[in-house]
Amino acid sequence: MDEAPIIYGLEDFQTRALVAQAAETEKINFLVGTQSLSATNQVQVIEYDDDSGLVSKRSYDHPAGEIWRMDSAPQSPDLMATVYNTSTRQVSEAECAVWRLPSDAGGTGLDDSRMNVELVAELQDDGDDNSASSGVRWVGWSNESDARMATLTHSKLLLWQLRPHGEATAVSCMGGGGCGGRIGGGGVGGFGVGRWYPHQQAVQVAATLGSSVVSWDTRTLNSGWTIQNAHLYNVRDLDFNPNLQYNVATCGDDCATKFWDLRKSDTPLLVVKHHSHWVWSVRYNASYDQLVLSCSSDQRVVLANLPSVASMPFADTQQEDDGSTAADKNATGIPEGVIQRYEEHEDSVYAVEWATGDFWTFASLSYDGRLVINKVPRAVKYKQFL
Repeated sequence: MDEAPIIYGLEDFQTRALVAQAAETEKINFLVGTQSLSATNQVQVIEYDDDSGLVSKRSYDHPAGEIWRMDSAPQSPDLMATVYNTSTRQVSEAECAVWRLPSDAGGTGLDDSRMNVELVAELQDDGDDNSASSGVRWVGWSNESDARMATLTHSKLLLWQLRPHGEATAVSCMGGGGCGGRIGGGGVGGFGVGRWYPHQQAVQVAATLGSSVVSWDTRTLNSGWTIQNAHLYNVRDLDFNPNLQYNVATCGDDCATKFWDLRKSDTPLLVVKHHSHWVWSVRYNASYDQLVLSCSSDQRVVLANLPSVASMPFADTQQEDDGSTAADKNATGIPEGVIQRYEEHEDSVYAVEWATGDFWTFASLSYDGRLVINKVPRAVKYKQFL
């Protein structure tokens, strides 16, 4: 029998920002950022105990403002970054900073006396672009180092060097406003969200740009590959296959999730429409990349099995007597497509993330402050992968 979902409510807060605590590989930890115009906003560390099925939280005040996006450092559990607004709900006016969770971050249980997150460094563009659209829209750490970060504004990608003592320096600038590697076309609304390419020493960064996806090579500061008109309307998110070079997934306002080979990006490898409204996030499983999560404004989270756009699972490499592989015969008995739809949310689901500490656990977050923790169904886990 499958485990029941864990539903956790963040009191009266609205929420959009969710990430797995990347450096916590032995725990199932997620970071959630809140949005409130009246109360002091918070960063909450949510820990799920797989043995007991219990959830504990640690809450830290984030007085800088409401949190729109966040990321966690790949090597240091106590480092995180937020994109936040100080006064209005206009994402284009947001600021960005790196924070340290207080020294009690290793504790467990409910914490009634909250401390503030500690400012490490502000990531602000000191260039000459002082327009209202110069605010930060996305922040992300390189997959390989706490010292390398990137931010996106309406028209720029900035690369940052974060030093141990806390100073952050913009070392490269790409896009517009006097930067190198200028990108043109498909840019209605400017850049949206970004993603570091996890292969080849993580030297590329990609970003959504209206209905398209663009990229840069951080070594040369030149523009790289482009997926023009990837979706009919806005592209909301992208994620690189962690186990297969050149493969990326995108999702958007056309209710579709698409899978691409960057070497021939004129046509997608696969298009699925598992949602009835805007798709806000798509995530590959880091170990079993045929498992793909997506979430949408239709209040649903979808777990799909998509072996046709995944690296070859170890169980599928065995040759059958007639020379065909197990994948050709679908020997696992699990067809390609939707494994399960999760309908525990009652509002738009803006984020979904796999846990770093357990490949079978994931969390989703809706605007009404509901965090839901689920696990891959046991029938799928044991029949297909073990």
